[in-house]
Amino acid sequence: MTTATDIRLADDNDHEWLYTLHELAHRALVEEAYGPWDDAQQSDFFAALITDYDAYVVESAGQPIGSLYLGTRDEDTFVALVEITPGQQGQGLGTSVLNWVAEYSQREGRGTVLQVHKLNPAAKRLYERLGYEPAGETETHFLLRRPAGLPA
Repeated sequence: MTTATDIRLADDNDHEWLYTLHELAHRALVEEAYGPWDDAQQSDFFAALITDYDAYVVESAGQPIGSLYLGTRDEDTFVALVEITPGQQGQGLGTSVLNWVAEYSQREGRGTVLQVHKLNPAAKRLYERLGYEPAGETETHFLLRRPAGLPA
């Protein structure tokens, strides 16, 4: 099993790679849920991510393999998005990233909240396995929360 070895704040030099990863990781889901990929619309979505959240690059063996976008929502750490390169998925990296977020949240005395698209049941199962519990839903997403104090 591969694990994330480093999570660092992204800088301006990372933005092109982060957008490419966004397309690689989400294009199929976006097209299934909303229709053809609209690059202008997705560029706007990505620009909002970079502006509204702290963007992180996940690295393994010194190479970028994922991204993480964090903010705050109702006193909890909000995971806006986690993306792992398709070739690296299923190797424990998502779990490693979410454990890092849980430790971060614990240090801050917070719970963690995230949303997962209803068309992504594998991600929902992962989150539930890591202690996230149902906290609501929208037409397209489940909202899940991991209470403060759970061990990472």
